[in-house]
Amino acid sequence: MTLVAVDIGGTNVRFAIVQDNGALTGHRSMLCGDFPSFEAAMQSYAALQEIAITAASVAVAGPVQGDLVEVTNNHWSFSKSGLVTALGLERLQIINDFTAQALAQADPSAHGNMLLIDGMSAAQAPLLVIGPGTGLGVSALVPTGGDYLPLEGEGGHVCLSLQSDAEMTLFDALRREVSHVSAEHFISGGGLETIYRLQNDGATMSAPDIGAAAIVGPGAERDAANMMLGLLGSAVADAVLTMGCWRGVVIAGGIVAQLQPLLSDSPFQTRFRHKGLMAPLLNKVPVWLSFDPHAGLRGAAAGFTNPHMASRIIQRDQL
Repeated sequence: MTLVAVDIGGTNVRFAIVQDNGALTGHRSMLCGDFPSFEAAMQSYAALQEIAITAASVAVAGPVQGDLVEVTNNHWSFSKSGLVTALGLERLQIINDFTAQALAQADPSAHGNMLLIDGMSAAQAPLLVIGPGTGLGVSALVPTGGDYLPLEGEGGHVCLSLQSDAEMTLFDALRREVSHVSAEHFISGGGLETIYRLQNDGATMSAPDIGAAAIVGPGAERDAANMMLGLLGSAVADAVLTMGCWRGVVIAGGIVAQLQPLLSDSPFQTRFRHKGLMAPLLNKVPVWLSFDPHAGLRGAAAGFTNPHMASRIIQRDQL
């Protein structure tokens, strides 16, 4: 069996071959926009690696419950059963991208993760995995004996927790443009661009450029970054309290990793460890930052052998 792990985001798709011992080889990242479909990208990867793919475990940014999968912030959509037939796969597993991120964080202190906020990790409690990238992904990893049960949801699309007049002003401005303002509208790469635009009379700048300028020095770009990091702090606190993630938090996704030099002076920690009724609990929760670009692939590979995910595997001989 040649098993390939895949991580589909809004912008990039990453591939790797899963060896029998779980190691990943043949890493390759491609732009989703370069391919008309996921099937075409899979075929291109197989040709480049000179392999015949017989099984795939795919992490997808978006809901994955039904047979039809539509990738959020991406032009791709596909049928799970149709993909098995089109690619000649023996087995296929499709999981949410932040489910994969959670599965990759069984040890939150490993794989180069940086400890941002120290605390007392409760080993038998859930671990929150959250991350602004093209969108805002949210999952949690629940220990179940010797394994972990990942929670699959769409926490990036919940409502915002606004805590200042400035945030309410931004919310009101965006509410005139969209019918439902969610956390992802402000806590993501696109959200950073939206904050900058609304704070600067419609001026536009890309998220990478905003981040780079914010790190260089004070100004409109740093103001936008700090606004997003403050909102992220509240979103993280809300998720920890909602799911009881006393084990800790791992922040994934590329946006916060880029802004890491700003974190210590940003509102993030203050907003996370707020002064509410549950402050004594939040004050104990540690927070790590992931820099691993292959976490989604590691999680997709782990999902293929996770007993709690076994029912998600589609087998060609059962179609």
